Amino acid sequence: MKYSRIRKSCAKGFTLAELMVAMSITLVLTLLTLLITGTAIDTWKAARTEIRAAGQAKIMLNALGRDLESMVTRLGNNDSQWLIATTTEQGIGPQGQETPNAARLTFFTSASDRYNGNAGSRERLSEAGGGNRNADQGGDISAVSYQLDFVDPVFGNQNQQFSTFVLYRNLLDPNETYNRSLLGRQNLETAFDASAGANELEDLMCENIYEFTVTFVVDYRDSTGQDRITKITVMSSDKGLQTVRNFAINGTGLAPNLNTRSEFVGGRITSVELAITVLSDEGVAILKRNPFQGNPLVATRFIEQNSFRYTRSVTIPQG
Repeated sequence: MKYSRIRKSCAKGFTLAELMVAMSITLVLTLLTLLITGTAIDTWKAARTEIRAAGQAKIMLNALGRDLESMVTRLGNNDSQWLIATTTEQGIGPQGQETPNAARLTFFTSASDRYNGNAGSRERLSEAGGGNRNADQGGDISAVSYQLDFVDPVFGNQNQQFSTFVLYRNLLDPNETYNRSLLGRQNLETAFDASAGANELEDLMCENIYEFTVTFVVDYRDSTGQDRITKITVMSSDKGLQTVRNFAINGTGLAPNLNTRSEFVGGRITSVELAITVLSDEGVAILKRNPFQGNPLVATRFIEQNSFRYTRSVTIPQG
């Protein structure tokens, strides 16, 4: 009787060295995946922040540009003030981290969105006051004010927890401008504040505007009879040869620093250069905690890294 020898096959497993190699490869691939994912998320956040900042800037610069292009002035023998640009000497913003410049513009314009966009409509108010309250009630000259502030945008107070940098556009329709006798005033900003009152939520245009600077390009004739062009910037501090705290267009001419006898009085504004700095949401949140107190250099570097700068030049029609 013959017996056949049956060999048992032993199942071979991974050796310790093979397991170590496999784990190392897996670890490297995992780290690479995390690195790529983290980079993609950071890129997405940066792009989203820049898109939001660009959107805020576009809203503000486009609206102000349209109003300046439709600006109304009447130069001649009158004492009326048609435009006034000022800047606050006390910076607005979190304590210790105030904005370097917060210009304010108040002027007359033929705003295309007067009467809530119903300009030129045939609908009128009835004698009893019924009908569409936003109907065109006549006139085409509106008073408008652009103002940068640091407040709670919902309640309008100085609640530090919810306050942020906001830019207001307060527009008075032609009927309000006329009925409140804003035309012909010698101090337009004061008269506007008395008539329009405090800024409200409906006047809010955009937020996170950290800095707002206005520069007037003036064509004038100097004392020697030479035609010249210069730029006059409205700023809270003297950072250049032609910086002023306020700039006005009066019926008698241009008045930088309210000086009605300067060499610019007979000049004309050819264009207005607008410059704004928009902070990211994260930048505003960090700035409110005031982590840079006593270290202005670090604060300046932080602003540069967490903000975006936008400019626009608006040509002023010559009538």
